[in-house]
Amino acid sequence: MKLQRSVPLWIGRATFLVGLFDILANVSRRIRNPIHRLDHILPVFLNASALATAIFTGLILMILASGLARRKHRAWTLTLIILAVNLATEIFRSSHHPLQIFLSVILIIILGFFRKSFYAKSDPSTKSQPLIGFGLAVIVLFVASLLLLKYRSHDEIIGSPSYASIFLFIIEGFVGVAGPVHFASERASDLSAFTLGTFGVFIVLVPMWLYFRRIKPIPKMSDADMDQVRLLIKHDLEQDSLGYFATRRDKSVVWSANRKAGIAYRVQGGVMLASGDPFGEYSLWPDAIKEFIAIAEEHAWTPAVMGCSDHGGEVWVEHAGMIAVDIGDEAIIQVNDFTLEGRPMANVRQMVNRIRRKGYTSLTLKWSDVDPQTQAELRKLAHEWRYGVAERGFSMSMDRFGEVGDPDTYITIARLNGEIKGLQYYVPWTTDGLSLDRMQRERGTDAGINELMIVDTVEYARANNLKHVSLNFAAFRSLFERADKISAGPITRGRRNVLRFFSNFFQVESLYRFNAKFQPEWETRYVLYPRATDLPKVAWAALRAEKFISGWRKKSI
Repeated sequence: MKLQRSVPLWIGRATFLVGLFDILANVSRRIRNPIHRLDHILPVFLNASALATAIFTGLILMILASGLARRKHRAWTLTLIILAVNLATEIFRSSHHPLQIFLSVILIIILGFFRKSFYAKSDPSTKSQPLIGFGLAVIVLFVASLLLLKYRSHDEIIGSPSYASIFLFIIEGFVGVAGPVHFASERASDLSAFTLGTFGVFIVLVPMWLYFRRIKPIPKMSDADMDQVRLLIKHDLEQDSLGYFATRRDKSVVWSANRKAGIAYRVQGGVMLASGDPFGEYSLWPDAIKEFIAIAEEHAWTPAVMGCSDHGGEVWVEHAGMIAVDIGDEAIIQVNDFTLEGRPMANVRQMVNRIRRKGYTSLTLKWSDVDPQTQAELRKLAHEWRYGVAERGFSMSMDRFGEVGDPDTYITIARLNGEIKGLQYYVPWTTDGLSLDRMQRERGTDAGINELMIVDTVEYARANNLKHVSLNFAAFRSLFERADKISAGPITRGRRNVLRFFSNFFQVESLYRFNAKFQPEWETRYVLYPRATDLPKVAWAALRAEKFISGWRKKSI
């Protein structure tokens, strides 16, 4: 099984090298030796088209290599077609590329022998793929054109044209216009013109093919799906605190057969990334996981989980054979145990008292109870207080704020002299808890405003029979905690110092210190993946999905 999985990877790498060899082999030989032997037999446009096609097929093979490595059936089919075209081109000039012909034949035989390894459905196109394809085609074919002029046509060029002239000659050649570079013979000039013109056609074909190819898209969460998710997470009292974040509209959902359990996910860079624990009936979680793995296998995606708890992680490990890595802890306040009294809470108590003396107040309300005018102002401020930073999050935050479809969310508003200075937005955690989605404040507000809002939110929760309030996610909390102990060794402290350095750019240590002030319970969060070799790919996919280049976090301080 291990060999079967590794074969497509090695075939993909070999295909990339064959494509690279095709390009280099066709741009590094001089035009007149031995092509002149065919000059009097074949028309110029046939030589030019054969040369351009050989380079273009090399480019396509390099692009298809990643699809082959991911076991995509469409990539396998297209590779065979491209290799056949490549082979026909080289047979047309058989005396010139015996090694290239040999490599193409061997690769065709290998692809045929291992055809059953390439079974996966293609990933849906994205809006950026045609642009990426266009950019890649322009770059590769422009470089190939430079190398052609440098190594194949150098002796035929009259004079020593500047780089600007060569650049203009290539760009104009792509659109069929004669440029400022001149050649000693009419045939060399025609050959260059036809080659560049063919490149120009290929540059247009690549994005057009990527745009018009029809692949069934990944179904996004429908309104019916979202209503069902809300229903399941509301009535499951053991549901994870991240359950409501499964309703993000940019996620898809996998259901058990009776739709009583499911898993929210997104496909990111070939990784099928689930967020948090499965939701719904616990006894049906294995069925949802089985369906999740089946879909990942069907598309040859790497299954992974971001931000699951111990409870969910145990099920994933048992039924999917995942590897679990601790990535940090979520801070959870138990409402009935929370108090500002005592020495451990001295810092919070002092900051809250100080901010109140300055005139700050805060109030927690259900979002549906906020008047429309204030709702509109809060939406405006929530956008402004991003200060140009894009919304981030995937597994531990929402993709929307204060919408009519989320009437059970809560808002805590801090004011000074009647003006809104800060806000905290909470989503429901089943029927007896709150989970913090965002924490924002106006720049220049006094320190302690966040502490004030959290304390007053907990008091609101106590008065309304809510039991838990989930706060920020603190990455690598256990490492900071171990490093703070007098028994910490140099390795532990060294790792802490590395994280402390990155804390200058990302919110790492500051989130841990902020959370710890409230004496919370810590809920460990994990990232899960199938094999050790998958960790870099999964980590990169998770970073892209979370969009938090500015820090490992659940919510923003």
